[in-house]
Amino acid sequence: MRGEPFRILLVEDNRADVYLMQKAMEDAGVKFELTVIEDGGSALEFVRGNGQYGGRAIPHLAVIDLSLPKTDGIQVLEAIRATERFAGMRVIVMSSSAVPDPRLKEEHLQVTRYIPKPLDLDEFLGIGAAIRGLLEGYASDSEQ
Repeated sequence: MRGEPFRILLVEDNRADVYLMQKAMEDAGVKFELTVIEDGGSALEFVRGNGQYGGRAIPHLAVIDLSLPKTDGIQVLEAIRATERFAGMRVIVMSSSAVPDPRLKEEHLQVTRYIPKPLDLDEFLGIGAAIRGLLEGYASDSEQ
């Protein structure tokens, strides 16, 4: 895998899930730099490059929880897709619901993958391998 860490944006309001995501990626051997944003309003500020988020590098991958305070995950995803500099960014949507929100199938949202949040610890930690696979695909796409 590449020498520099992958930049990952995690939009998640549950601190336990943030910890588990970090652990899952570490266990999968992902070299990453994580930006955690805990609500949809702040995520919109990140996408717009406002305030403390001005000049931040574009993440290689975003992982967005659908159920967020202030602004829901769908609105964050719509803002990402409406912003040219984020156009090609891969996005994983996570939710406590086993059934994806029907709006996620809309073509303009370009969801890379939908992952229901597992209740089992081992299954949750397995998400790291899925993320590693997406990032390895990103690395090989950008090398071509």
